[in-house]
Amino acid sequence: MTLETDLRGLAEALGARIPTLVSAIEEALAREVPEIYAMDDPALAETERPNILSGLTSIVDGLAHGRRPPDRAADAALQEVRVMAQAGIDLHSLLRSYRVGQSVLWQAIVEETLRLVDTDERRMAVLNQASDFHFAWNNRVTESVIAAYQIEHDAYFLRNQDQKRRVVVSDILRGVPADVDQLGYSLNSAHLAVVAWGRSPEANIRALAASFDAGQLVVSGTSGSFVGWLGSSALKSALERQSHAVEAMPGTHLALGEVEHGVEGFRLSYRQARQAYRVGRLVATQVVHYGDVALESLMLKDRQEVQDFVSRELGPLRDEGSSRDELLKSTLRAYFRAGLNAATTAQAIDVHERTVAYRLRSIESRLGVSVAARRDELAAALRLADLLDRSPGDDRRDFSYKDVGLGPDPEIGMP
Repeated sequence: MTLETDLRGLAEALGARIPTLVSAIEEALAREVPEIYAMDDPALAETERPNILSGLTSIVDGLAHGRRPPDRAADAALQEVRVMAQAGIDLHSLLRSYRVGQSVLWQAIVEETLRLVDTDERRMAVLNQASDFHFAWNNRVTESVIAAYQIEHDAYFLRNQDQKRRVVVSDILRGVPADVDQLGYSLNSAHLAVVAWGRSPEANIRALAASFDAGQLVVSGTSGSFVGWLGSSALKSALERQSHAVEAMPGTHLALGEVEHGVEGFRLSYRQARQAYRVGRLVATQVVHYGDVALESLMLKDRQEVQDFVSRELGPLRDEGSSRDELLKSTLRAYFRAGLNAATTAQAIDVHERTVAYRLRSIESRLGVSVAARRDELAAALRLADLLDRSPGDDRRDFSYKDVGLGPDPEIGMP
């Protein structure tokens, strides 16, 4: 057995472990670099896993094929760095996240070397080569990451006018005294907060304000998102009259809070909008209203926990997924919307009342519970099942990122 053969065997074994290594690194990051996850920004969740996967793949391939370090960090790594810089995560935390990943991978390298290589001399030779390459790879990538971070941080936080507004808005949201005159926006009226992302987020918020003849305040968020407030004493009545005017531009998505009043309303509507944004990032709907997804946003934390709850409540109606199951679930939704009134349900879905009664008995037989006794749990499970069906992917932690960041004030730290 040659050294190259041993290294290729090591690379093959590590390659088979990549999915579990990705999960192990995610868990270690959440435990050891918690400040990243305190941001609760979906943009961070969307860039983390591709970067981990890209890095692991690059190192494993390098071990098997010459061990030449890359010229620079991969595109996935640079994208995550840009988002972290925009979110205001400091460089120390970013570099610590890389060290955590390196530690998890090195432990796997040692484990596989001890398992695969059967003499101490060959093990030492393999570990020396792996260590040299691992160090060179990390050194090259880290240099590239630091440079990209500094460029993005400076570009994002040194834009004068937007930065001033962001600092003031962050202060208001935190309850810190702020020079609100800089905003050119009154905090004494009614407010509707909007988070927009996609092709034309800023333009979409400004167009909404114009359509309702409302004041506007717009600041940039992370990863191309924008956060805005529409302000007018007549805003609520205008929205009731012109609800059709809340439209997303092509390729753009909107998450809206509710109309709230005064400074506290400014904060509350923002919290509502960002909760709607959590849901909006998971589904394809262009416009998400907080009032429509308040329950889902509160319950979203961990995909696996949501799946477990849905399976526990809906059981075979969820797990088997036949057309009959879908019919029973749609009947159950209609029954809940009708306030558990079978006659109203029958009218709503255009069947005979006896058919509704028969389907409800079928549901109770399948679930082994009384629909009336489990009304709240079943209603919540149906709504969450719809969300699961509409959201892509199976990342067990992708529900946990709920916020849209305004970024920090560089002078005083995190908002």
